[in-house]
Amino acid sequence: MRALAISMLFTGTLLVSPVASAAPVKGADGQTVEIAPPKRVAAINSSLVEILFALGKGGTVVGTDVGGNFPPEQAKIAKVGHPYHPSVEGIISLSPDVVLASQENLDAATAAQLRGARIPVLVLENSSKEGIAGLKRRIDAVARLFDIPEAGQKMTREIDQRLSELNKRIAATKTKPRILFIYAHGPGEAFVYGRDTGVHVLIELVGGQNAADFTTGTKALTAEGMVMAAPDAIIMLNRSLEAVGGVAGALKMPGVALTPAGKNSKIIAVDDTVRWVGPRFPLFADALFTALHANARP
Repeated sequence: MRALAISMLFTGTLLVSPVASAAPVKGADGQTVEIAPPKRVAAINSSLVEILFALGKGGTVVGTDVGGNFPPEQAKIAKVGHPYHPSVEGIISLSPDVVLASQENLDAATAAQLRGARIPVLVLENSSKEGIAGLKRRIDAVARLFDIPEAGQKMTREIDQRLSELNKRIAATKTKPRILFIYAHGPGEAFVYGRDTGVHVLIELVGGQNAADFTTGTKALTAEGMVMAAPDAIIMLNRSLEAVGGVAGALKMPGVALTPAGKNSKIIAVDDTVRWVGPRFPLFADALFTALHANARP
């Protein structure tokens, strides 16, 4: 009987061990996380929160930054500060099984502090790196962390299908509009975004050319810069366009009225999260494409 009990115990251990430990996942910082599928996740980057919800794991998110607005459920999740400066103390207080973040949101020093508190940290690639290809890699990494690789594969197939349909529409237009993104806190404080941003990825997805591709990062908006960029369309976050007083207010910003976009009032609002490439990007691109090719406003 004792031998049978030992045999059953050993067999039971074999049965549960694959559930207790998922495959190791290596982060962009070279550090590997090897834990059981987490039940409590602090996700620093709105696109990662969206990936988790899309994979059916939104219920594991116990903390995130203040940069996200989707899905609506995230509004009830505890916030741990600015997306680029999350609070280490706030994260630790949530006792997460893992911290999930993108490179631009969690620097090496902050990751080290969290690991020093014995919290596993998985740092994924910058959310704008290699656009949709990078997004797929991050989806795959999150799916593997939860040991649900098939769900990740299904998600990437859906993204491919939506973009394939959009590409057919783009091919039919045979145009390449120059598009400029303006980030504004108000009429007197505005910046343009160059390459290496989620916005650049969005512009390319709709078949456009980033009118500020002469730079990386951000630059202060100037009248001279606007005239040089000569965008056919200007895109702004919903909250930025509201902060400057709508399209009428945007036209009063330095140099905007002198551009083709300004003359045609082609100023388009986009989702507040487009700086980070996430699973809704095909939807954002479809909406922007439609707006770009609609008749100019009077």
